[in-house]
Amino acid sequence: MKKEMYRKILMVALCIVMVFAMAACGGGGSSTGDSSGGSNASTETTGGGEPSAPATTDKTEILVGFAAPLTGPLAIFMGPTPWVEALCLDAINNQNGGILVDGKQLPIRVIYADTESDSNKAMEAATKLVTQDKVDILVGAWTPVGANPISAVAERYEIPAFTFGAPEESWLEGGPYKWATGMHFNYDLLCTDIINMWNKLDTNKKVGFVLDTDVDGATGREVYTRMLEGTEYEIFDPGAYTIGTTDFTSMISKLKEANVEIITADMITPDFTTFWKQCHQYGYIPKVCTINKGMHYEADVENLGDDGGNGITFSSLWDKNFPFSSPLLGMSATEIADLWQSENEGFYPYSIGYDVAMYDILNDVLTRAGTLDKATLLDAILATDIDTVFGNLSFNENQCMVVPAIATQWLPGETFPFEKKVVSSETFPAIPSYDPIIIPATTQK
Repeated sequence: MKKEMYRKILMVALCIVMVFAMAACGGGGSSTGDSSGGSNASTETTGGGEPSAPATTDKTEILVGFAAPLTGPLAIFMGPTPWVEALCLDAINNQNGGILVDGKQLPIRVIYADTESDSNKAMEAATKLVTQDKVDILVGAWTPVGANPISAVAERYEIPAFTFGAPEESWLEGGPYKWATGMHFNYDLLCTDIINMWNKLDTNKKVGFVLDTDVDGATGREVYTRMLEGTEYEIFDPGAYTIGTTDFTSMISKLKEANVEIITADMITPDFTTFWKQCHQYGYIPKVCTINKGMHYEADVENLGDDGGNGITFSSLWDKNFPFSSPLLGMSATEIADLWQSENEGFYPYSIGYDVAMYDILNDVLTRAGTLDKATLLDAILATDIDTVFGNLSFNENQCMVVPAIATQWLPGETFPFEKKVVSSETFPAIPSYDPIIIPATTQK
């Protein structure tokens, strides 16, 4: 079954990362791993808590420290990372012969540290990469749980950091930044497209919040409230829930009694799965359910059952129909997604776009810098102006590259049980979109 195949691929991918991790730390201690995409050079890991040493000319490789959720509920985002890494490091290290640094061609090697999908563990993981593994540049990813503490470590140790995969507004809660930079989506722009999608649908305009107590939930509540106040939409807020909640019946009862026909939720996958199944059990199925974060992957939609995922709308953070290409790989977004599907026999994960763009930018920055001096690297990062699978990217005044985040809908597919379709891209008009469809199975009677 395709669903099982996808999950097996994901587990194999994560196992590959963890094998690298155990190899790098000798099978004990904090989980880290590395990959050189063809280079057999290694790095010496030392103890202590001192900042990383300044760049020297006797280096044999460029060390990139990637603090990422290899385990925990956010690990789903890392599914395609080993595949993308192999593809991109083959291009950099093997096809291009590495990167010229202080007169020497050096390969890139990536060292992983597991954030365990936890903010405290993310800080520990990033700190180890800097103080023990002595990485040259720090990368951190996926939601404020990872991006914010990793950015804090970069500021503390004055090392260039590149983070991605969170709302810009949530990431900025930890700023202002000097050494940390980001590639994030803007919540205001996302909500603009989501509301534009709602405008196309026949509803009573009552919007119910299903938002958690974490920073993403607070950001969503502030942005939606600000953007909906004074409009024809009416907000109903049953109160924030705690991540990991297993009983949403009280919240569902309040939403049903208020006759809410539009749900906007910002939930991790296990929480939304529980919430949505309980909605069906309680006989409450709103006309529109827009879910951020938790339903980005086709396998997760399949897990809701034959009808459960039909018509769910969500924030699309990358799509194969983006009319952009990777300069490193020389491939379009469509070609990259199709290659994934041909080699992995599963519907492409959107996080491929973030991973490929990261390597596009990393290759460009290191090539332009020509050195591993940290101040020079930071200057090169901030001077970035590059075409990627997200389109042209450069930094704004917040040291953030804003990437598209648009409205998408899961629909029954031709090749896979569910496939997504962009239904509102007002904020990024170069991206084609279609009118949303309400599926009867997800419409109140």
